[in-house]
Amino acid sequence: MVKNSRKSKVLQPPEAKVAKSKSVAIQDQKATVNSWLQVPEEATLPPQVQALFKEQRDRFGFVHSFFLGYSLNPEYLLLWFNYYNALMHGEGELSHKEREIIAIVSSASNHCESCVITHKAHLREVIKDPVFPDALALNHQEVALTERELALVNFAIKINQNSSQFSPEDLEPLRQAGLSDKAILEAGEIAAQFSLSNRLTKAFGWKVPSEYDKLYR
Repeated sequence: MVKNSRKSKVLQPPEAKVAKSKSVAIQDQKATVNSWLQVPEEATLPPQVQALFKEQRDRFGFVHSFFLGYSLNPEYLLLWFNYYNALMHGEGELSHKEREIIAIVSSASNHCESCVITHKAHLREVIKDPVFPDALALNHQEVALTERELALVNFAIKINQNSSQFSPEDLEPLRQAGLSDKAILEAGEIAAQFSLSNRLTKAFGWKVPSEYDKLYR
């Protein structure tokens, strides 16, 4: 998903109410790009959503299709974004690199190409390396990972593919790699969040623009 600073102006406290538009115009479906759902006219969306779209255009030159599609329910879009942004860019025990690694391997395990492309770009920005993210997405076993990173990768993949098979023993490699229980929870939340966003993306055709794969190369 799209990176925004945790100090973003569009962030609202959890209890904040999103002003609902009295009338929501729907864009001509022929003009809608990369969404199988109807997409509202931007001018009819709440100010917080319009501000979020502006931030993305200023940064990338376009609005991510996940946000365009999810804007059909703007109140929930902002609730989700506040949580996502806190997980990926807020205070926590995991580094930004570790968070993006979890995002990539989770999305790859769910075969969500758009989310993989998005977070490869964000990882390239974080580590200033155009090669590692591509290799990680293809096969994490073929890239150099620290013990801690490998533990996080295996944990994230199991959450997305075999969560019903978890046992207390599955947490031990994370603890042995130096992760606290709070950091393990943080990793679990990030991986599980991508179970949600990957599935929404695939269910509604929210395909990321090709320009995203060119960012930070």
